[in-house]
Amino acid sequence: MIEDQNDILDSRIKLHDRHRFEIKLDIDLDASLKSSYEVETYFYVPRALNIGPHNYTKDDFYNSSQRYIRFRTPKISLGKLCDPTLQTSPLNRIKEDLGRVLSGAGDQDLADKICNEFRMLGCIIRGEIRDYVKIFVAGLATYGSAVPAAQRKLFVAEGLENFLGDLKALEAALSSVKANLSDPAVPVKVRETAAFFDEYMSLILEEYLTTLIEALRKDPEVRERFADVEKGVLAIVTVQNRYRQAMKYPSVLVPGSSNETIIYRRGVLKKFISSVLYLKAEFSEWEGLTQIFFGLAAGTAMFFVVVVTFFVGRRYAVNSMPFLLAVVISYIFKDRIKDWLKLLFSKNLTRWISDRKIDILDSSGGGERIGLLKEAVTFISDRNIPPDIARLRRIDNITSVDEEGKPERVFKYKKEIVLYPEVIIKSHERRRDLNDIMRFNIRDLIAQADDSAADYPYVDPVTGEVRVAACARVYHLNMVLKYTYFDKEAKVNIHYERIRIVLNKDGIVRLEEVKLA
Repeated sequence: MIEDQNDILDSRIKLHDRHRFEIKLDIDLDASLKSSYEVETYFYVPRALNIGPHNYTKDDFYNSSQRYIRFRTPKISLGKLCDPTLQTSPLNRIKEDLGRVLSGAGDQDLADKICNEFRMLGCIIRGEIRDYVKIFVAGLATYGSAVPAAQRKLFVAEGLENFLGDLKALEAALSSVKANLSDPAVPVKVRETAAFFDEYMSLILEEYLTTLIEALRKDPEVRERFADVEKGVLAIVTVQNRYRQAMKYPSVLVPGSSNETIIYRRGVLKKFISSVLYLKAEFSEWEGLTQIFFGLAAGTAMFFVVVVTFFVGRRYAVNSMPFLLAVVISYIFKDRIKDWLKLLFSKNLTRWISDRKIDILDSSGGGERIGLLKEAVTFISDRNIPPDIARLRRIDNITSVDEEGKPERVFKYKKEIVLYPEVIIKSHERRRDLNDIMRFNIRDLIAQADDSAADYPYVDPVTGEVRVAACARVYHLNMVLKYTYFDKEAKVNIHYERIRIVLNKDGIVRLEEVKLA
């Protein structure tokens, strides 16, 4: 994973799977009326992959990409979740609202509120456990070697013990909530949501704490030092699968079977829990201004046909062969003129207009419009590549003729997001900052790639025999990203990234960051 920290944008680019990579922006909102930023991504595709405007259209690009805009998971520590004085704790809100339900306040809005708090609690717990385990795994990997060792060892030791204590406290607090859920006064929807939450938490504990146990066991010194911690974590992990089986949850691991249910179920539960953070997006496939220009292209082409027909009709009879040939030829040129003008408009007008406009709506705030996303994609010629982008593409060239040995086609994807922080903050106490996530699938780009391995004959210098070595064949998809955003003082900030994605016929091999300085 490649990360970079900006003032209000924290960008991360990572592999999602064999054929997809993900660009994620964490956006910090202030209390201004409007916040906007742009991301321009220039894809340098090797010409050997035979990708161009003739066979890779806008629809192909948008079909290969997925985009999500969601609220960032609120940060509340595991210890603070159980603090009865913290009003923003979803756990405390669930307890309070369940008490109202048990007292007879059984309206639908209250049930929906409890369900949302269960989902929010699941998101927060998952985020905290994931982040804690990530920190501890990194710390344990260098436990005996880092400097200053004494300070770092103390941090890891105290952190692990506190983490284990917080997990036990959270487990006790959740058990007290479960006891109230069995009351018949609790709506069915609340009980079912709580069951989904309970199953999801069991899977999360099993998954992340198993990773922590692996880290605790890698080094004999670490294992000896944290034997008690390992024992406590192990006790939590080993009971989870039996617990899900006893609760008759579907996500039970059965050694020796395909276990497809547990992965499928985990995905369903994750989507259900995370839905509390996702925003709605309403697509407008083409902006009106785009249609006007495309209409002008069609009108110009038709005007050409009318002029030719009018001119030829004055010289030849309507039923003559010259008139017939002229009309047919003009219709042939009409289609070519329309396509050429549409391509011209697409290439040169994307700086002012977009292919698609997406309204960003608050799914939990009455569908209020909290932002707008515009995006456009087009192939561009070498002479139209901005100088700053071209310079960054050449920054790792070894010689001045490198580019001639790796010819490329370039297409540009631009998106602009306008947000209304004032509207968001007015409606939400905990959900404010946003994640902008885009996943891109490279399958179409490698459709015409050669086999991922090639035989290379060579002479063994010792024996003199001719041998054959299997060599990997890869392609380099280079990306230059330009982020433009305004800070609190309305000052324009520009930040760049350069990424190399190494591909072969089978998918993505690796991501590489190219240093810009």
